[in-house]
Amino acid sequence: MSGLVLYGVALFFALSAWHFARGRRTNPRAIARYSCYATALLAAALLLLAPPTVQAADRLHRLGIAPALPVLLGDTLRIGAACAIRLLAGVLRTPEPARRAVRRQLALLAGVLGVRAVLFVAAAPGLDASDLTAAPSTGARLALAGYTAAGVLYLAYCLTALLRQLARLARAAAPGRQRSGLRLLTLSLVAGLLWNAWGVDDVVQAAATGTQAGAEDALCGVLGLLCVALLATGLGTTVWPAAHAAVRGWLRAHRRYRALAPLWRDLHTVLPEIALAPASRLPLLPPRDPQFALYRRIIEIHDARLILRQHLDPRTPRWLAAATSRFPPSAARADATAEAAALAAALERAAAGARPNPDTPRTAPAAEPPHALGPDLESEADHLAHLTRVYATCPAVAEVRARARAAAPSPSAPDPDPVASPVR
Repeated sequence: MSGLVLYGVALFFALSAWHFARGRRTNPRAIARYSCYATALLAAALLLLAPPTVQAADRLHRLGIAPALPVLLGDTLRIGAACAIRLLAGVLRTPEPARRAVRRQLALLAGVLGVRAVLFVAAAPGLDASDLTAAPSTGARLALAGYTAAGVLYLAYCLTALLRQLARLARAAAPGRQRSGLRLLTLSLVAGLLWNAWGVDDVVQAAATGTQAGAEDALCGVLGLLCVALLATGLGTTVWPAAHAAVRGWLRAHRRYRALAPLWRDLHTVLPEIALAPASRLPLLPPRDPQFALYRRIIEIHDARLILRQHLDPRTPRWLAAATSRFPPSAARADATAEAAALAAALERAAAGARPNPDTPRTAPAAEPPHALGPDLESEADHLAHLTRVYATCPAVAEVRARARAAAPSPSAPDPDPVASPVR
């Protein structure tokens, strides 16, 4: 496969790793964990082993670094991905495998990596374009062949173990999308085994000529593309629909979270105590869990509204009537305009430091239009987003805000009209 294709495949594996990582946080299971490890390590290995990356490694001579080092690192990451695949096969067979079995696989991984490292040093390879070349001696050629053979055999062992478990699950699955996805994943592993078996050609070439080709031949490239295509289709059938729903839910929650920002920002500026917890991230970065952040922002807005009930101004209805005569709102915005105007006027009084109105404590009826809470988080978020748009853009609300700012009493002055009309 060409370098651009390998970069695209690496991106696919990186996105898959991101999805498995999210699944691990919400539902920590060994399957999601090892799937995340395998796809992430494969993505990193493909990035390092792509011919453009290997060819760029020639510049490492200037830094005093062996140019073949990225190839060793990429092969090591690929072997690590194979180990994660083997561990994934174990948890597919037994949801809670014994620690002894896990340690045995990790010990085997350490042994394979150790043998390969020794053979790599013995081969003392260099780079010729994207080809790995051993030192000019029979021992170096055999060491390079052994280095390649160890990787081929270990990868075949791990892929075979996962193939057996997926074939078993596919036979036991009921007809439907899950069985089709499992069968496609099984076929992708068969193609992967054939792709890996073609590496025997590299072993023979390394032993005979001391060269391991970096670029794949036509048949090897076809097998690789077939493996990736089947894998992508299988994941698209079994995993990606849920991933698409998760991403769509994340974007929807993030969009609602941002839509409440203008109203929340004004409330938090005047009433900083409404913040439930200090932000643990940079302001420009999106929240890690936008659904929870949205829920917290809604709670904070309602807490601020409870506090502002004691600052509601009974003159707001008169100001609003005068403002709407000049800027009549649409029927869909009428209730939100009254609600936003009362909130803006109370916020101006609180910002001016006016004394709370003793006749309108937090729990008493206040001069603001009634609002019934939505039946769920999404409906309440949509209502507050609509209220925020009206609060930030309606000229009638802006005029009420200006009048409330001009009429706001000083902190020591008494309220000119302390009796609030009970509307709620």
